[in-house]
Amino acid sequence: MHPSLSLLLKLAAAITSGAAAILTLRRLRQDDSISSFRREIYAAASLMMPPSPPTVLIVGARGHGKSSFLNTACRALANEYGPLLLRAESRPPGAESGETKRVVRATVDPGGEQFSDEEVSVALLEKGIGFETTKEDMEAAVAGLEGVECVVIVVRCSGPTKELSLVIRRLPEIVAPVRERGLHLMVVLTHKKSIRTMRQAEELRREIAFKARTDCVYFIENYTSSKSSNLRYPIPIKNDFETHFTVLTIIRQCLEFVKLYRSHSGNIHHKHEKDNVKDHASVATRSHAKFANGEV
Repeated sequence: MHPSLSLLLKLAAAITSGAAAILTLRRLRQDDSISSFRREIYAAASLMMPPSPPTVLIVGARGHGKSSFLNTACRALANEYGPLLLRAESRPPGAESGETKRVVRATVDPGGEQFSDEEVSVALLEKGIGFETTKEDMEAAVAGLEGVECVVIVVRCSGPTKELSLVIRRLPEIVAPVRERGLHLMVVLTHKKSIRTMRQAEELRREIAFKARTDCVYFIENYTSSKSSNLRYPIPIKNDFETHFTVLTIIRQCLEFVKLYRSHSGNIHHKHEKDNVKDHASVATRSHAKFANGEV
């Protein structure tokens, strides 16, 4: 006996409803995960606000995605929806003059009424470097920016192979001045959809990690204004869980590096103060001894 049409329709409706419920539950869990991550960043950054917000330097060649990464970070931290709001304007590929510098304070929205009205932000500094950047160029770039506490190097996965190979080959020279200043760094590889296989991604990650001397290498697909281009009106961009989660992971790791850098800098400063106190005490002791012996 064949099942009736009404029974088949009821079965299809039940399957559709179950699938929709599973997708809704998955989306709710993803949103909750992102919100929890954002609150964690808010709490960590709020402890660093006095005397200044944590400061992260974003460097990369023109067209490699540093402006898009900055815009993506601001969107995720501020919990924005709708069309993409630009804090930094993307530029076409080509040689970077090295003079480009932008400073953006990315506000962190923790969500919920249990948090205070105090504004918490992360300072993001964007600095352009050329494909032929040398160690001396990078030293000058880092030395000219006060307050940098962590560095993010942006490299594009897609594009000409020769260009990517040149950037990778230059990584040790770019990294050296950062390490010499005691700063931690990470590498962000943009346009990850251009990577076709997991093996290709793993090989690239290993090569970048070896050249940059860091385990913090991330792949990301940034939000870009081209995705929302329209002749009549801006098209809202749908927030992607993977992009949001990755960029928030990078910012959270940056805050941890900033915390380590401030702790290390504070210990060095405290050690210098103790050495100065010892020197003053030693001078005072010698002077007192001379006075007691009638040498003064």
